[in-house]
Amino acid sequence: MTPNPQALLPILNFLFNWGWLVAPLFLFLVWRSVWLVYVQKTYANSQEWVTLELKIPSLVERTPKAMEQVFAGLHSIKSSANFKEKWRDGKHQLHISMEIIGIGGAIHFFIKTPAQFRRLIESQIYSQYKDCEIEEVEDYAWSLPDNIPNEQYDLWGTELIFTKEDAYPIRTYRFFEEPATEKKFIDPLASLMEVLGELREGEQIWVQYLIKPTGDEWQKAGQRLVDKLIGKKNAKKSGDNVAEEIYQFFYDLIGVLFGRTPAGSATNGKEEKEKPETLMQHLSPGMKETVAALEESISKHGFKSGIRILYIARADVFSKASIPAALGAFKQFSTYNLNGFKPNDQVTPSIDYLFKKTREYIRKRRLYTRARIRFFVSKGIIFNTEELATVYHIPSVVLEAPKLPKITAKKAEPPKALPVI
Repeated sequence: MTPNPQALLPILNFLFNWGWLVAPLFLFLVWRSVWLVYVQKTYANSQEWVTLELKIPSLVERTPKAMEQVFAGLHSIKSSANFKEKWRDGKHQLHISMEIIGIGGAIHFFIKTPAQFRRLIESQIYSQYKDCEIEEVEDYAWSLPDNIPNEQYDLWGTELIFTKEDAYPIRTYRFFEEPATEKKFIDPLASLMEVLGELREGEQIWVQYLIKPTGDEWQKAGQRLVDKLIGKKNAKKSGDNVAEEIYQFFYDLIGVLFGRTPAGSATNGKEEKEKPETLMQHLSPGMKETVAALEESISKHGFKSGIRILYIARADVFSKASIPAALGAFKQFSTYNLNGFKPNDQVTPSIDYLFKKTREYIRKRRLYTRARIRFFVSKGIIFNTEELATVYHIPSVVLEAPKLPKITAKKAEPPKALPVI
């Protein structure tokens, strides 16, 4: 069917005659968004940030369950802002970057955080890992040139997102445990440690987990998903699909006006009462496990999160084989019936059409710049504390990573009779 240009004339005339009424509102909304970004960026830049390095003890006999308790404690950094603080001062929830970095085969655990959170972070980690040491160090990200990629260095990177809704959990550390004893525990970080430990001189891999506590909105969305899966009565009414609710309202209204009884009315009360509250008993065993996993997932504290991965290397040692190796370390957390990770195509520097080299270069520069300043990811995901502890924790004794710097000596308390000068 050939479009008729004359059909557009009424629309164009309307915009010409009445568009001035809409323009102020549109410009206000644009200005509001730009202003909020500006004041929030100013607020974040005004904060003092510190880089902490975790010095790992030679013997760690704790599973990631200990790190889960750390993240549960860190959820207390959640804050809110009133109208004045939000729109004038730009106050917003600051985030923390938990990082695992491989530099030339050496593995480091860093935490980039606003200085105001430092004391809480240290107390939470020391409460679970008494022999761990935390030192303030120079930011490793600023040891490289600020214009990568260039003639000396190349890079590749991405941000990971979920394959399903946030409420679906990933394969957590509990799936890696064998029932007999903790010593049979398979550390979920083993694959990633192996990749980082094999890097050559001039190669680096940055894995940044950016986190900030979130409210219960994601849990409510997860509960709506559970209700839908089990066929709970009125599950759709608890949703936030405005268009569907409007449609249902007018559908029922027309039914009443024309004598047709809408669904859920009193005349169908007996039939409704005879129906079960849910269809849980009719679900397959696999679906029941999925529902149980969803309910357990949303029962824990949540963090708005993002995973950013960068592979940076000198041009003479740059190896594309390191890219799938780094991504493969996260495949073990995926399951078909629950959740998993995939690269965010909107930021990954893999362009197949229209100015390929230029657009790939722009994406690489953007990824590198945002990684250096720990800019929050473009599309966040929700982790609960168990999921976070799975992807970031102090490796256990069962993980043998020879290039992971460890503390060989153990600190002891000073003698009580030690004189004070």
